[in-house]
Amino acid sequence: MRAQHPMRRIERWATGGEEWWCPACGRRLLLRWPPNYAKLVLDPGDERAGHTGAMAVAGDADGPRPDPLWRRWLADNGIDWDGTAA
Repeated sequence: MRAQHPMRRIERWATGGEEWWCPACGRRLLLRWPPNYAKLVLDPGDERAGHTGAMAVAGDADGPRPDPLWRRWLADNGIDWDGTAA
């Protein structure tokens, strides 16, 4: 049987983008829900595990704070994920 890892939403932006993190394996995703669905895997973590979603407060003490380096990389590559790119 495949391991199940619950993921936590650690950030949500007004533009609809969300950052999700798995405390079990470190998997990190950026998601945007339909109608403009997008998914970007920042850290694959354990790709053999099944991942499910669960809400958490941004900056939860148990989870990492959103990494500004990822936001910078996205902006440098023309992706205005959270509406803050200059």
